[in-house]
Amino acid sequence: MLINSTKKALPIFNKLVKVENAETAKQFAKANPLFSWHANYFTRNRKKVLLLINDLTYAIVVLYDINAKNKMNLDKYIFEGIHEAFKICGISEDQIASYFKLAEKIQVGAGFNRQATGALTNLIMIFEDNVPLFPDELIQEALMSHMMKVPFQHKKYVFANEAVQAAFKEKLKIIQPGDSNFNANSYHFEKTWKNYHQWDKYEADQSLFDDSSKYDQFIKEVQTNNKLLLESFRKYLTESEGLSKKVVNRHVNQATIFINEFLLYHAMKTPLGFYDEVDDYLGYWFPEKVAYTIADIKSSATSIKKLLKFMVMAGEIEQSDAVEIKMLISDGVEIGSDFLQSSHDFYDGWE
Repeated sequence: MLINSTKKALPIFNKLVKVENAETAKQFAKANPLFSWHANYFTRNRKKVLLLINDLTYAIVVLYDINAKNKMNLDKYIFEGIHEAFKICGISEDQIASYFKLAEKIQVGAGFNRQATGALTNLIMIFEDNVPLFPDELIQEALMSHMMKVPFQHKKYVFANEAVQAAFKEKLKIIQPGDSNFNANSYHFEKTWKNYHQWDKYEADQSLFDDSSKYDQFIKEVQTNNKLLLESFRKYLTESEGLSKKVVNRHVNQATIFINEFLLYHAMKTPLGFYDEVDDYLGYWFPEKVAYTIADIKSSATSIKKLLKFMVMAGEIEQSDAVEIKMLISDGVEIGSDFLQSSHDFYDGWE
């Protein structure tokens, strides 16, 4: 079982085993969200109050006064807290025992799910001042029981207790890295867009510029397909990457500029034209037409890397090509940064 801690809370878990490989742990958590929890803490009356939230169900565990002594038995208290959380939701002792048999020992990694950490942040804002705690109880059962019935903005369920009950209706299982379904279960793609290769024939077709109706039809068809791709990209960033709405919007907006404004209108290519065009985009087109600062170029590159990862996972770009594309992205950022700095220096010289 994984505990994904915020950087702030990591010292609380210094007596527990750390994950050996952060990326493998992250993929494990995505494939097995019922066995993955995010963690943070706040301080009340100089006592550390540890909060855990389940990645799949948003079930909540609240542990009071995690001091140096209690940290020695923190794994025990976490198991007891999870046991109580599931019990509150009406899960039987046999089902809970099956869960812990599969969960095995606790390992601690870094938090990655923005939705889960966001929910923890909201809980802390509520708990810090307005919620009564019981100083004599390490496991805050009454508070946990109340919070299980509070509406949560969640992918599928509104209340944590309903989500827990639904999760335990399914057969409990762990998907391991060696399992052939490990990566596939991390995120399921629903490929709604058409095969981009149907437009390959137009890439070198100069007649498009002589036939406006043919040109308009090409633009319209690819733009429509790009819209479906970007909608799936948005869903992937939200559900698989766990990013906030604000961050998702930024990545999607940057990806839209790249595949619609640059690849389609400027280069007359579909998103499969990554390999040939990305360094030109970041090195010249974007800094000349869009970017104001070097940070803007780097931000765009980050979004393009997200899009690249998505397209590799969706089977649109080969992994072997992605390695070279990442190098081209880095080259483009370096060239674009120099270009933008030179432009600023030129105009500064006229002041």
